[in-house]
Amino acid sequence: MPKDKLLDISLETIEIFCQVYLKKNAIEVANHLDLSQPKVSRALGALRSVFDDPLFLRRENQFQATDVAHNLYPIFTDMIQCRQTLDGLMRGPAGIIADVVEVATVPQLQINLIQTVKQAVLELTAADIMISTTQWGVSTAQQLLNDEIDAAICFERAPSHTILSKSIIQHRGGYLVARKHHPIWDNPCIDNMINYPLIKLITMPFPANKSPLGSYAKRLGKSLQLYATVPDLGTAASNLLQSDAIIVIGVKEAVNFFNNVNGLVAQKIDSVQDQSILENFSHPTVYLWLKLDASGKVTTPFWLQRCLEDYIIQAHQ
Repeated sequence: MPKDKLLDISLETIEIFCQVYLKKNAIEVANHLDLSQPKVSRALGALRSVFDDPLFLRRENQFQATDVAHNLYPIFTDMIQCRQTLDGLMRGPAGIIADVVEVATVPQLQINLIQTVKQAVLELTAADIMISTTQWGVSTAQQLLNDEIDAAICFERAPSHTILSKSIIQHRGGYLVARKHHPIWDNPCIDNMINYPLIKLITMPFPANKSPLGSYAKRLGKSLQLYATVPDLGTAASNLLQSDAIIVIGVKEAVNFFNNVNGLVAQKIDSVQDQSILENFSHPTVYLWLKLDASGKVTTPFWLQRCLEDYIIQAHQ
């Protein structure tokens, strides 16, 4: 491979490659990086030309990495890490790890978040910092603008142009959760689900906090009973254990939490039925909110951005 061709590869192209490698979908990468899909395709085309390899093969609506792509990924990741370090040095205090890091998040994406950020800090420095989470809500945008929090994870775009809303990943398929001996397990179909009261988390990944299952029941001329709206997964689990209520959830990490609670069972909803539930609803998207300075540059340290992005993706796998 000619060296001059390798030198022509931009860091943005390398970032696109790494995101395609992780997400396996060019459209999701374009949304995530706020780029046009043709630009993503051109970047992959340039890399394919340089390395004389297809890099990704389309299999079942996903990109499957070739051996060359597998070999390139750790190298390109190291290059991005080097850029992160240089950015930190050039930004001065803005690149230094603060003594306190606080992230606003929705309940579905709170499990193991603190531990994940702590691990990221340990990989960068031996410093012992305080990491905390707060509940995402109507005041979160202002908290971010006031520097009261460092970032936010939620299911909708930020209301302010001074906040970057990065589209990270979409839910693909919901899970039904109920107590182990719940009668729903005799016939866990959606037409039976709507006969039992529903538990909702305070933050739902749908517009106006609507329940797709409730909308499905309404289309059938029925009314879905709401058992409770709860602030966290622990409260949801307690209510599920003590009632005939059910909950539908899409984040795999949250599903794992319920599965680890003695007396609860989680089961993936059949894809055809899941599509019926989501009629008139888009697949839920998880956004990462980051503050922008006056010039439009993200002020959140790069290491924290990458840590939170990786956490969100892992929480869905």
